[in-house]
Amino acid sequence: MASDTQAAPAPKKKTGFVAQMLSGHSAVGLAVGALMYILCLSGTLMVFHEEFERWEQPQVPEFASVTPEAAGRAADAGLARASDVPHHFYIGVPTDGMPRLGVSLDGEEGWYADADGTLGTPIHHPWAEFLEGLHYYLHLPTVLGLTVVGILGAMLVGLVISGLLAHPRIFRDAFAMRIKGNQQLAQADIHNRLSVWGAPFHILVALTGAGIGLASVLSYFVANSYLDGDIEAFYEPVFGSDPAEDMTPAPVFNITAALDNFRAEHGDLQPWYVIMHEPGTVGQSGYILARHPARLIYGENYYFGPDGTITSKLGHSDGPVGQQVVASAYTVHFGSFGGLPVKLIYGVLGLAISIVSATGVNIWLIKRREKGRAMPRLERAWAATIWGTPLALAVCFTLPTVSAVEGTLLNAIFWLVLLGLVSLSALVTDRAAFARALRSASGLMITFGVLVKWAAHWGAVNSPAAIGVNVVLLAVAAILLWQGWPLARTPQVVPSAAE
Repeated sequence: MASDTQAAPAPKKKTGFVAQMLSGHSAVGLAVGALMYILCLSGTLMVFHEEFERWEQPQVPEFASVTPEAAGRAADAGLARASDVPHHFYIGVPTDGMPRLGVSLDGEEGWYADADGTLGTPIHHPWAEFLEGLHYYLHLPTVLGLTVVGILGAMLVGLVISGLLAHPRIFRDAFAMRIKGNQQLAQADIHNRLSVWGAPFHILVALTGAGIGLASVLSYFVANSYLDGDIEAFYEPVFGSDPAEDMTPAPVFNITAALDNFRAEHGDLQPWYVIMHEPGTVGQSGYILARHPARLIYGENYYFGPDGTITSKLGHSDGPVGQQVVASAYTVHFGSFGGLPVKLIYGVLGLAISIVSATGVNIWLIKRREKGRAMPRLERAWAATIWGTPLALAVCFTLPTVSAVEGTLLNAIFWLVLLGLVSLSALVTDRAAFARALRSASGLMITFGVLVKWAAHWGAVNSPAAIGVNVVLLAVAAILLWQGWPLARTPQVVPSAAE
């Protein structure tokens, strides 16, 4: 006798045009997830940009402070090397995070100086510049890059808030961590716990990142639409403006006296930069950018006249609330307040948000697999993205030490390595072994990069920060090697679609 009930028909497999559209939609989603992950990981590294600059040139002399006379001598020597009047001239004085004296012509050509103000080693930070370009612009043209990064920041804000609202038990289960057993449950617990614990940080960093990126884009369109292309006029209410240009030669403002007077009047503040506009001309201007203790503003501009007398300040420290908020955005976004302890906290929380970005896509891929709609190619491509990004970054911080590769070429190599690994993922069949191989390769490349850097400056390391960076990098390499070796070990339950 036939049964009164019949099995539900299996869902029809989508073919043809619909299947292609779904595949394309998934690929776009994966690309957005990949950019979000790269942005979060590069932002975590950018927190330590000063330490990386010191690591790149560990032989440069370091000291806690210099005399105004030494800074003045360095400035005079730097200007003497200029082939033309620089639009902006920077004198970086020692701070807690960057205990070095240096001068720079328009932020392009510069030299470090010793404690007496004698210029020596040229400033050369190809890795730090690469990292800055990756996080600020994703190595895209300036306006397009800022637009993409700003949009990703806004999306991250929405993801964090919607994720919290979509899980009513997320705070009650804040300490539930079931990392053994079901893959989806393990990934979801990691994703949700890190999201809850770091939610205030994630929202703050995403908001400031979106604001920085989209404000830059807004300035471009407003300036071209209403200000005759003058972007500086857009920012003038917050950051001030330079005086009208007059290139008639004139004596350079007295930088030594300006630093002397500043320290006499504001001994509780820390000078950071002396910045001059068109030095040695009638239209020149100068100010001292100083950090304020216990404030989130990146600094206050203290203007000085020809004889070094402090004449006024911009208003970041006590101006309108909006101006103070804007002046705090960069500091809050990159954790450049509170010294090394705050940077370490930002580093841990930044790593957490990178993991949240990775596990979010992992969960989506696992759900599809468990519903019988697995996308093995995308799973392998995602594994290549997650573990190929550290490998590509390691290649890029190693190359400048062993070759002359830098700038645009270094940027291109990063994306080519990552694209090559994603393409290679289409040819492999064992996703887990492929991911472990990438972890092992990343660990080996990081180790190699540290060793060649150490060998290149053996016996000439003046920077404790450089030693610290090497130690941390070797620890990261050891973890990656441990996670990736042996390549033939039995896959564990916890690793997921990105294993």
